[in-house]
Amino acid sequence: MPRCVAAPASVPLLLVASATLLLAASATVAQVPGPVVPDDPMEGLRLGESMWGHLEEYREFRCDPSDAFPGITFCRKIRFERDRHGSYNVMYSFLHTREGTLVYVDRYQRPAVLDAAAAAHIIDHISRARGEPTRTSTMPQRPGLPDGILAVWGKTELEPLSDARIALIAKGQVQATEFLVDFLVDAPRSAKEQLPIWRLSGGAGFVWVAGLDHPSRGFMRMTAVDASAIAKSR
Repeated sequence: MPRCVAAPASVPLLLVASATLLLAASATVAQVPGPVVPDDPMEGLRLGESMWGHLEEYREFRCDPSDAFPGITFCRKIRFERDRHGSYNVMYSFLHTREGTLVYVDRYQRPAVLDAAAAAHIIDHISRARGEPTRTSTMPQRPGLPDGILAVWGKTELEPLSDARIALIAKGQVQATEFLVDFLVDAPRSAKEQLPIWRLSGGAGFVWVAGLDHPSRGFMRMTAVDASAIAKSR
């Protein structure tokens, strides 16, 4: 895991956990972001490209070598923004190889106000832009939680975790080398709520997760990832 984060967890979970308090600080209504560019959640840094072609942007990030993946560097920054709809926070993060190749690119916004119709529009937009169908899942409803939706494109695979593994995650036992995705972008909480959790595997792809229909609890996360390229770094 990146050395800057103390708690043991999976890399994607860490990308969010390291900024949880900052992201939660603002709970006003946020504007839904503009059109999503497939594989480009960070608005310019694309999966598979070289980081060295973006040195100006690179200087804006805090970067540390990954303890879990030799040869991989973890970078992140948090941006606070406000528009006529209110304030919102965005956490950008990425992983790059020793050669500079981007193998994980992530954008996490909270709050983000989306309803089912807006989510369907975004998913359709991404599918048409990529020229391929999507695989979607909806979150089982739980009292006090937003509705959730998850969509996947490309060669990325979602391997469901066993009930026994989820029970361990609920106790805080998250492995540093696991790449997990869940409906709440919070694997331990999803485990405690007995919600599905998946392990990311396969090749290059795109994952979109959103919490819907609640101004203060809504969120949106876009992740371009190549799990196979990360695995080769070990």
